[in-house]
Amino acid sequence: MMDAAYAYCELLTRKEAGNFYHSFKYLPDEQRKAMCAYYAFCRRADDIADGDYVDVFPGGEGAQDPEAKEYRESLEQLTGDKSVLDAPTYRDKLAQLFFFRKKLSTAYNCHASTDPIFMALKDTVSRFNVPREHLDDLISGMEDDLYTNRYRTFDDLYKYCYRVASTVGLVCIEIYDYDEPQAAEYAESWGIFMQMTNILRDVSEDAGRNRVYLPLEDLERHGIKPSELSGDLANDKRWHAFSSEFIEKIESYHERALKLLPLLNRKARYSPAAMMAFYGSILKKIKKRDGNIFHGQIKLSKVEKVTLAAAIYAKQRFFRL
Repeated sequence: MMDAAYAYCELLTRKEAGNFYHSFKYLPDEQRKAMCAYYAFCRRADDIADGDYVDVFPGGEGAQDPEAKEYRESLEQLTGDKSVLDAPTYRDKLAQLFFFRKKLSTAYNCHASTDPIFMALKDTVSRFNVPREHLDDLISGMEDDLYTNRYRTFDDLYKYCYRVASTVGLVCIEIYDYDEPQAAEYAESWGIFMQMTNILRDVSEDAGRNRVYLPLEDLERHGIKPSELSGDLANDKRWHAFSSEFIEKIESYHERALKLLPLLNRKARYSPAAMMAFYGSILKKIKKRDGNIFHGQIKLSKVEKVTLAAAIYAKQRFFRL
């Protein structure tokens, strides 16, 4: 049963993860399977919060479930009942995330789920001693997207990025294995670097969905209105100044993230090094284009990916990365 559960997670990861799966497949078997189980967990949470995935929770009554309603009311006391989604969609998604969090409990208690993702996850968190708080924080980040589509300050954005991305880095290092406590600090920066790169790359797409993740305070300082982000600012000096400043900030987190690599088990270093290289190359492309993310999707070609992967592998294998 456990082999089948891990096989399911690996199949899902291979199908959906793209660059991430490439970085996983050179890990030792136990770590590769664990990363696939964790990716499957993250993917399922994201598909519930930001997609059309509807999970089945035995015994649950959806948005009308008494426990789910009590949970929703407790969150609404904090948020003021101001979801950015229509009421039925919001209630359904929040109920789904509530039951998803209950499923997570089975990975940390004596109960067992029949869901292959949570079967594999239970084995993974036990084998690698993964703290539950990191997985709970990720779900909280998904819930943030139900209530917030704007971030006033950089600190507000940082908190969101920590929940949806730094927590991922913190789980990854438990699976990779490390000795120095500073690894956690650099793993946090790794998540911030990757998420902020995503945010900058996807500005137009997010604006089209009425989501602005860039700090409003910083946009306003450069005279940019959020509504302008759905247009074309490619030749706008205000955008050039803003994006240059934002890229510099992302680069500072990239530099800190790179300090993580020497602190990890040598056999696992290729995986994070490859991910950092892929995202670093995307950021370089954006910088080379003076922040122009408005004319076509910025991504790496297959040749660029293969070249980068080979360079990272050679560094690890022959130059002892």
